[in-house]
Amino acid sequence: MTGRERPLRVWLAPSAFHPSRGGVEELTLQLAREYLARGHEVTVVVHRHPADLPSTDVVEGVPVRRVALDLPGSHPRRLAGFPFALRRQLRDLDDLGPRPDLVHVQCASNQVLALSLWTTLRRVPLVLTTQGEVTMDAGRIYQRSAQIRAVLRLGSRRAAALTACSRRAGDDAADIARRFRGCEVVPNGVDPDQWTVTPLPEAPVFAAWGRHVPQKGLDLLLDAFTLVRRELPDAVLRIGGDGPEHEQLRAMAGPGVDLLGPLDRGGVQALLTSARVAVVPSRLEPFGIVAVEAMAAGRGVVWSTNGGLADATAGLGQPADPTDAQALAAAMVRAHRDPVEPGDARAHAESLAWARIGERYLALYRDVCGRDGSRS
Repeated sequence: MTGRERPLRVWLAPSAFHPSRGGVEELTLQLAREYLARGHEVTVVVHRHPADLPSTDVVEGVPVRRVALDLPGSHPRRLAGFPFALRRQLRDLDDLGPRPDLVHVQCASNQVLALSLWTTLRRVPLVLTTQGEVTMDAGRIYQRSAQIRAVLRLGSRRAAALTACSRRAGDDAADIARRFRGCEVVPNGVDPDQWTVTPLPEAPVFAAWGRHVPQKGLDLLLDAFTLVRRELPDAVLRIGGDGPEHEQLRAMAGPGVDLLGPLDRGGVQALLTSARVAVVPSRLEPFGIVAVEAMAAGRGVVWSTNGGLADATAGLGQPADPTDAQALAAAMVRAHRDPVEPGDARAHAESLAWARIGERYLALYRDVCGRDGSRS
């Protein structure tokens, strides 16, 4: 921050936050820490769920305020009482303290309606970022609920700026809220200092990790790996993570497959150190931070062509159709025989360091606040 720039007071409003864990939660935490380090005031404002969580908290130095921001759903009694509930939500937002210069919603969910109305009434600029929730929500809420689709359209009309984590995520949101069409893409980031580049092994060892759910395509990966072993008989596939499909994947696992269970960051680093190639076979992936983490450790990636992984990887590595086991197997063999140089993979990850992503968002905030006339 230059001497002439005044600090901003920012509310970051993700769909979920600590103690919940996931990509949006990590993104919010890293942005908040980055802004605080630059001298800005930051508060994470998030839906209070479950209701027994404290209303006021601090997570890794980041102030957190939890407010009940429920939508009414379709129950007649809740619909009838919702105007009163919404007034209470607006009062609760007023009670959070000094008015922010800007509110930034990450991943549109329950929080959008109240924050759209509150920022309109209080003349506070709103920035709305889609993180692929329109198509990647596990409960398929956007497919099932006309209410949440209407809320997204309202938020997009109110927002002073719209962004997406990838071009695909923005296009998917535009199918519901047309204002997202052509919106600015601000990718998600990584902390390169948390990852170490190690020498590339010669052995055909492939690594994958993530939640064991259908979207991640690990069943397809196991089918493809059977074909890989025909070309590379000594190939090994190591899969980290856990989830509802874990036992099904274990039953599918054939020769050369190791299921490692849940991994912390150190475990993922060890997995990548042992591997020559990382594989992200998701059936649909809005961005794909795991691909960037692999690249921060100097590993090339075989990546799904359905979603935002082209943005996440900048096209480095080998693309593959996530519906075609033969195509995925062929891409894995190519990636083994012609790997990405570790230095090239690392350089791309460094271009997505949180400091750079934070600066892109802050530049957007300054522009929005300048247009709004609320900042000098």
